[in-house]
Amino acid sequence: MKLRNYLVQEFRDILVIRSDITQALREKRVHVNNAITLDSHALQSGDIIEVAVDPQQAVRSRLRGLDIEVMYREPGMLVMLKAPGVSQPDVEWAAPAILQLEDEVGRAEGEAEWIAVNKVEKGVRSLVVVVKGEERRVKMMEQLRCGNVEFEITAICHGEIDQETVSAVTTHTMKAAAAASATAAVEQAGGEESTCETSGEPGPCMDQFDLWLQYNHFPSDVFDHTCVHVESIVASSSVGHLSVIRSTVQRARNPSLVIRRLLYELHHPVVGTQNHARPLPNHRDKGALLAFTALRMPSLHKDHPPISVSAAVPPKFLSVCARETKFHAQRQQRDNAEIDRHADQPQGEIGAVELVDGVPAAYVSGMREFCGRAFMVTRDTLIPRPSTETLVAAALAQIGQIKQIERITGAEHPPRIMDLGTGSGCILLSVLLGAPTACGLGVDISTEALAVAMRNTQLHMLQDRAALEPGTFLGFSVDAAVLQHAPFDLIACNPPYVSAKKIARMHKAIKMEPRVALVAEDGGYQAYREIRAALDENPEVLSSKGCVALEVGKDMEKGVRRIFLGWDEIDARRDSQGFLRVLVFQRPE
Repeated sequence: MKLRNYLVQEFRDILVIRSDITQALREKRVHVNNAITLDSHALQSGDIIEVAVDPQQAVRSRLRGLDIEVMYREPGMLVMLKAPGVSQPDVEWAAPAILQLEDEVGRAEGEAEWIAVNKVEKGVRSLVVVVKGEERRVKMMEQLRCGNVEFEITAICHGEIDQETVSAVTTHTMKAAAAASATAAVEQAGGEESTCETSGEPGPCMDQFDLWLQYNHFPSDVFDHTCVHVESIVASSSVGHLSVIRSTVQRARNPSLVIRRLLYELHHPVVGTQNHARPLPNHRDKGALLAFTALRMPSLHKDHPPISVSAAVPPKFLSVCARETKFHAQRQQRDNAEIDRHADQPQGEIGAVELVDGVPAAYVSGMREFCGRAFMVTRDTLIPRPSTETLVAAALAQIGQIKQIERITGAEHPPRIMDLGTGSGCILLSVLLGAPTACGLGVDISTEALAVAMRNTQLHMLQDRAALEPGTFLGFSVDAAVLQHAPFDLIACNPPYVSAKKIARMHKAIKMEPRVALVAEDGGYQAYREIRAALDENPEVLSSKGCVALEVGKDMEKGVRRIFLGWDEIDARRDSQGFLRVLVFQRPE
């Protein structure tokens, strides 16, 4: 390892930033085996590296690397504002270090440690009360328990928060909300409800919430001393709305956690990656959009006035709100443009429906463009995506190869296509429109979706070449109605492949689409396994040269290839964003 790289790795406590290393080398304070050398010197095993350090300079260097500001001071106590990324040990080290550099008179009181009174969370911009010695800490903790210390916190939360709802929050309502959330989690997991040993009533025991309070050293009535005020609500392109709240918390050593838990149980979690928070899809920075903006408390000295410290809202909060508002306006423009584009379609019902914020424009207009043509959609059908056009292109390419082989062998016949899980019919009809001699069958489990597919068949005047039948992924190969159209030269399918875990993190507008067309069990692979099982059950559903073209989710290609192990992969295509989107398999001869 070169000397400079070694210094960066092993001397970060005293050479905090790269300019400190450069300065130490320039001043010839770095020695290797008692000799001055270049920063590019290659170190060997057994070399001794020494750095001559001015103690005060080392302290200044480390403080420069910590974004900490003293907001208030009195003998034996500091109130410090620390940035995200600064830990509790950093804060407790910085307090005496700052005083030593400034040569405070009070530092001769002894060698007592400096202790942070309130909990320091690394990912949160916090006001921290730091006191010298155990005696002062005990006094401050008593003030905290008595409710004499009030923290003010500003945060950005998911959704549109109702002021009346948050104003009515008490510890009792929080326990009820926590119990309801636990019940919903049990039901979603398919487990059995437990019985509360305390009340004897069915459902998860509220004692779990009490245990959480005890574990975090919160008093049982902490939420009775917490107030939330909704400052503003801004539109968001990714979650519909964001709420900016300002809250006050008393009697809590970790007020940030109190606020996060309160908003989480109200289904308006703080934007962030910590416990009881949830990130925005397009904002996954570590930490949380939550910051301490004020602190009010009595002084430890009777002759001092009450302490009141204020801190500005971080500029990052304002930029996130401005960005979300901008993206929302751009999205509204795109949605309105799509509505206007299809306003002349009589089937769109645009005259009877106003654009509702967050509702996909395709559902408002009743139309969606796909492969350059308009298709009717309703909430019973998945909205066609541009990425699925890759599946149509792959299907048409296979049909072209089939026709070319048949011309050579002299055994030409109209290619037979099946669209498995047809939905609105856009894939089947787009393939038929691109292959004028082909005929096809659309299969779907939803009769409502088949009705929309029939309307699209009529819209594009393909009634003579397209048929529709109800069916499932697992049973289509032995369904008598389906087999009347077999064997098929190509089965195209855009199956549901979103896992239950992923759908929970997606935009709420996506959840308006039919779940049966989006979500699959087994981590998203259930439909692929059922299709493979159906093809193994009746291989005759495919012609001798027939193939299966499947749309796959992002990073799912390895799993799909394992499911179709033993088949020949004859094509793989990427969508316009560069993701592998379509795999085509053919049974080996």
